[in-house]
Amino acid sequence: MTAPAVGTRHAAREGSPSQTRTATSRLAIAAAVLALLLAAMDATVMGTVLPSVLKDVASGSGGGYAWLVSGFMLAQVAGTPLAGWAADRIDDRLLAAGATIAFLAASAAAGFADSFGVLVAARVLHGLAAGAIVVSSYVIVGRLLGPQRRAAAQGMLSMVWGIAAVLGPVVGAAITSALGWRWVFFVNIPLCLLVLTAVLIALPKRTQATNARQPSHRFPSAEYALVTGGAALLLISLQGSSLGIGPFGSGAAAVVGLTALVLLRRFGNSLVPRQVYSRTPSAGAALATIGACVVMYATVTVLPVRLAELGASTTKIAVIVGLAAIGWVAGSAVTGSVVAKRGYRLPMVIGSVALAVSTVFSATGELPWLAGATVGLGTGAVTAATLALIQDQAPAEQLGVATAAATMLRNVGAAVGVNSIAALSAVLATSSHAGNRAFWALTIVVALTVLVPALLAPRRRTLTK
Repeated sequence: MTAPAVGTRHAAREGSPSQTRTATSRLAIAAAVLALLLAAMDATVMGTVLPSVLKDVASGSGGGYAWLVSGFMLAQVAGTPLAGWAADRIDDRLLAAGATIAFLAASAAAGFADSFGVLVAARVLHGLAAGAIVVSSYVIVGRLLGPQRRAAAQGMLSMVWGIAAVLGPVVGAAITSALGWRWVFFVNIPLCLLVLTAVLIALPKRTQATNARQPSHRFPSAEYALVTGGAALLLISLQGSSLGIGPFGSGAAAVVGLTALVLLRRFGNSLVPRQVYSRTPSAGAALATIGACVVMYATVTVLPVRLAELGASTTKIAVIVGLAAIGWVAGSAVTGSVVAKRGYRLPMVIGSVALAVSTVFSATGELPWLAGATVGLGTGAVTAATLALIQDQAPAEQLGVATAAATMLRNVGAAVGVNSIAALSAVLATSSHAGNRAFWALTIVVALTVLVPALLAPRRRTLTK
């Protein structure tokens, strides 16, 4: 049910309460979208400014510069489930305002950083805040619009990731060229203040339904350690070469991390809804989310390299990557309304087919523009539909942790895609058809992890009370 807006109890006063409620809800949703865009762009901008940063404050860091990216990702992993747990227990305004203030502080610290250590610390705080902002934005929109309109709205929010993938590097490069890399972070400050003001003015105070089950306020420390530790170790294992821990360290981190995640079946439910890792439609959605993100990020990582080796121009490569981002935006935008009218299965199957088309054309080297467009279209369709499914299957009091779980699954899939495809290409490097084989392997990934769950997904949309 849609959360009551500020001013409802003053209905007798001048002006239409429904108009006031609509205006404040729109302002709150706009603030949530802007906050999400800032967090999403911050995850993509580092690659653009990294050369300038290395010359300025990280010249003596050796290979440690990888922590500027890995530190953000690991902190986001730690912050996401914590924010999901908090979202189900505290007022939405408090979580949104706290996350925005933390993001603002991190931006200021990064902009003023005079040493590599300070910059890494700022990026860690950025990751924590970004994880909280992502969860908060999805939860705010979901609660304001209610279950019936949530699927279409979440499709709109999913568009932000595609937009950020395009704007992040472009805006980062433009600001760096004109004003220097520090202003990439300084520009966040007035935007964060704008978000904070809108949240405090427009976001209504959350009220609990009288018949709703009250979640326990006891923090699940053991489950949090398993979730964050397992996911973080898995990400570390995938980035072992850049972090300097070697093959043995990477293997050990992977084993321990996977073991911790498996133990969630016994200890989980407060931070990760049990249906996500049980034999339920949500578990299939979780697998499809990971699979789609693996294919998406593997493709946009390796396809440009392969095209460059074949003599493609930088402009052509940029266009193809841009088509992937635009496809993600289009797939997400359309899927929200399709889920609301036709259920989960149709958009998931269509997305699976689009991903398979992309991997086949990437493997053959034909029509690379189509490979780029369809990988984005398929990922947008699958991730928007699976997010709606996971949220719909979760009880109302677990909307926050369900959203956090879906966000973590995307992050894990992205990390696996970027690092596994690079490793696979390295293993096959002795073959002149290494790129082809890597993409044929991704075709199998699509079939097993995306298409099969799509065919088993519920045909109709169902909501858990």
